[in-house]
Amino acid sequence: MSTIPASSNTPINASQPRANHQSAAMRAALLVRFQYSRESKILFRRECLNHLKASLAPGQETSA
Repeated sequence: MSTIPASSNTPINASQPRANHQSAAMRAALLVRFQYSRESKILFRRECLNHLKASLAPGQETSA
């Protein structure tokens, strides 16, 4: 039987997915300028927005 430590429900751990999404959004935003095709720029912009939306969504306990 595995036990889950009480510290796994702390606000620090709950904010981890938010930080991951925000970091991924920044990475996608920075990569937009290095893309040559319009389609590729659109894909990275969309990825950036999706990560920002995910970081603002309620229920950050689950990982995406």
